[in-house]
Amino acid sequence: MKKLLHKLYNGRIPGWDSQVHTTEIDENREKIQAERRYLMSIIPPKAHASFKRLETLYAESHARRYENVYTNAFKLGVMLMCAVFMDGDGID
Repeated sequence: MKKLLHKLYNGRIPGWDSQVHTTEIDENREKIQAERRYLMSIIPPKAHASFKRLETLYAESHARRYENVYTNAFKLGVMLMCAVFMDGDGID
């Protein structure tokens, strides 16, 4: 446990590099792209810009949420590490 915490503390375990690719994720991504192509083909050309703005807003919202989850998980990891190294609970 201590080796793992030392590696985490010293930046030798970068959580941001882990990219999981599974068949299920790839299939889901292709379904999303197929639905997008279909919707773009049936909506009037005037609505394309609005649809693209909606996609952008959704992507930005998802990115912020992912960033918040990562930040909170990192804080929790640091509190756990402090608790282990200081022999306390690390949470006030």
